[in-house]
Amino acid sequence: MTALLRRRKPFLRARALVAVGLVSLVAGSVGLWGQIGFLSRVVQVDAEVVSVETLGASETFALYRPTVRFSPTSGETIERAAAETYRPTAAGETLVVGFDPQNIDDVRLLDIRDRWLSPVWILLFAVITLGVAVHRWRNPPQTPDDT
Repeated sequence: MTALLRRRKPFLRARALVAVGLVSLVAGSVGLWGQIGFLSRVVQVDAEVVSVETLGASETFALYRPTVRFSPTSGETIERAAAETYRPTAAGETLVVGFDPQNIDDVRLLDIRDRWLSPVWILLFAVITLGVAVHRWRNPPQTPDDT
């Protein structure tokens, strides 16, 4: 009985792990590529937080969407809602934001936790999942002998 328990088949087979790993790899790469594309076009400015909207306050991880005021050119003042962030901000705070000059509505806080955290975690998950799949493929579980 104990030999059967020790030699049972894994819950997720190697093929399923490869599929999950490849989907995660694609998702992380697309997210990272989007951030790199934004950073290649970004213009950095100092912005003042006008107001902050709290999203999902009842959940464990609340998101914040600050509305910021900044001047992309001298004499011009723009007020836009920035992308969601994990970083709590307060009205009156000065932050460094980036905006896409081709799309002035694309305003994001230039905080490494917001820009890189999700794609990097997804890529790390993909690498670990693919590593476990390769290990299981090379070392398949042994079937119990019927002798």
